[in-house]
Amino acid sequence: MASIIASPPTEYPLLKAGAYGIDFAARFHLSDSSSLTTPWPAEETFAVTRLCSESGMLDRTMQFDREQALVVSLSLNTIPRGSYHFWTEGQFREVPFLAPFTTSVTDMESDPVCLITGPFDYIHYHVPRTGLDDIAKSVGIRPVGTFRSVLAETDPFLTQFTKLVLPMLETGSRLPALLLDHLSLLMGTHLLQRYAGLPKLPEMRRGGLAPWQKRKATEFLSDNLANNIRLHQVAKECELSVSHFARSFKETFGISAYRWLIQKRLSHAQHLLLKTSIPLIDIALQSGFPDQPSFTRVFKCNLGASPGCWRKQHRD
Repeated sequence: MASIIASPPTEYPLLKAGAYGIDFAARFHLSDSSSLTTPWPAEETFAVTRLCSESGMLDRTMQFDREQALVVSLSLNTIPRGSYHFWTEGQFREVPFLAPFTTSVTDMESDPVCLITGPFDYIHYHVPRTGLDDIAKSVGIRPVGTFRSVLAETDPFLTQFTKLVLPMLETGSRLPALLLDHLSLLMGTHLLQRYAGLPKLPEMRRGGLAPWQKRKATEFLSDNLANNIRLHQVAKECELSVSHFARSFKETFGISAYRWLIQKRLSHAQHLLLKTSIPLIDIALQSGFPDQPSFTRVFKCNLGASPGCWRKQHRD
């Protein structure tokens, strides 16, 4: 029987359907999945989906809708040779032994079909081509026509990327939209560099944000401390594309917009911990964290103590 993993409710009900989430799981004859989704861009979806089965599949995957998207898949467990069968455009492709974190990249316009007869645990990234085109456009490149499809390749970047994402899936907490936006940009840039035949993306113009853009960005982030803002909203304030803004912000401040916002939220939380006696859950929400467990986890990771312990240490 397939293992059941709770899937959190989507925050974006208008997102276009695709090879991710519960619908994706159903094509593998599974009842559920865990997933993270964010618009990338507009109604298109960048998504992370984890699919697990303790026994494997009794039949091939049901047909996927053809769509302009890539699915990047990493196996989290070992899959012996002969347990994984794969077809694209009706042609069988031999799949070798798969070690943990082995990577595959599939074009969802190629009519992929697979059959995994043993236990599996997979992370799948759904990456729309329009998002990749936007990154290319931001550095003066025409949209890429063909990406390299691979089976059982070792990709150190995607291995580390997945190890970063896994704990986020496992917490079940709602993740900040700004963080998911940054993850989608990192993934998209890597796919363009490694799987689109581009040895290196052209450099964007240097110099970081102009003074007025720096002021606009920091004001907008500070004013939305408790809101789940998107990267494109901040970029719009600076009259820049999302990719250009993300790179320029990091060049200006030395950290990403998401990391800058986290530091600002933690600073606000420290002020409330010292100056008020309000409950930790209220401090979490007023500081922009979705719940107390997320607040505690981030606070302890950055400051070395839980909010309650930190308050006691600094107020005694």
